[in-house]
Amino acid sequence: MSIKLFFKQFIPSKLRSRLKKSRRRIKNSLKKRIEKTTLDDVYKLLVNEFSITKGDNLIISSSFGNLNAEFSPKELIQLLQEIVGEDGNIVMPFYPPGNSYEWAKSGQVFDMQTTRSSMGILTQVFSEMPHVYKSVHPTKAVVAWGKNAKEITSGHEKAKTPFYWDSPYGWLLKNSSKSLGLGIKSNPMFHACEDVLSEYHISLYSRKMVPLKIAQNNNTQVVNTFVHDPMIISNLIEIGDYIKTLDLKSYKRVNIGFKYCYCLNNQELLKNCEIQFKKGNFRNKK
Repeated sequence: MSIKLFFKQFIPSKLRSRLKKSRRRIKNSLKKRIEKTTLDDVYKLLVNEFSITKGDNLIISSSFGNLNAEFSPKELIQLLQEIVGEDGNIVMPFYPPGNSYEWAKSGQVFDMQTTRSSMGILTQVFSEMPHVYKSVHPTKAVVAWGKNAKEITSGHEKAKTPFYWDSPYGWLLKNSSKSLGLGIKSNPMFHACEDVLSEYHISLYSRKMVPLKIAQNNNTQVVNTFVHDPMIISNLIEIGDYIKTLDLKSYKRVNIGFKYCYCLNNQELLKNCEIQFKKGNFRNKK
């Protein structure tokens, strides 16, 4: 058993989260000489470096602390909304604490009003803002704002897998969209590529669907979903590291704050994943 898997299996998710945040704060405290990131810095990054514009469909992963920001999460969200405009869409993953296997094993109910996101403060603040919709899914929900937000989030609880064509992530694959990482290298759209191209690699999920509960508007419903198998996932290269090997023309990475931000085209990601998966070049560790 790897140290990473041991860490995940025997240390509770809440404690892991606190340890991770403490480690990040210690690392970042050693970089105090780095100037604060301003909203103008982020605007130039998004518009000039990443060419994000009106009408874009974005899915955003974030670690707000790594941005070393002098602005608030709400101000950043408002800037993003201003850039993509009313014809664009902003989507963020909203997962419950811990990984999906742990959440399923805990038997907890995903309360659409009170369960907090494990995907960072930016996602949590975004979920509480006006005109933001949340998909109904117990492990891989998203929150969305924009022209197609209601369409994007609808029916997630009926999806074949959490990331399949009939999920919000599938909507982003079927429509021109970009992945944006703010201070983080993770990329949820890669899981969508894995799911729609599942015939070309090993199964990453539990053998059977798991019945999980969701509470919404004083009603509780059961959603049957597949859950990633932690034993399998622990033997794979991390998604962010694998993506860097794909040589995507659209992939751009810029250092900012304590780490870096990146942007890529999701349709190019899918196309390149299909080429590599067909060749047997999945993200298995050598």
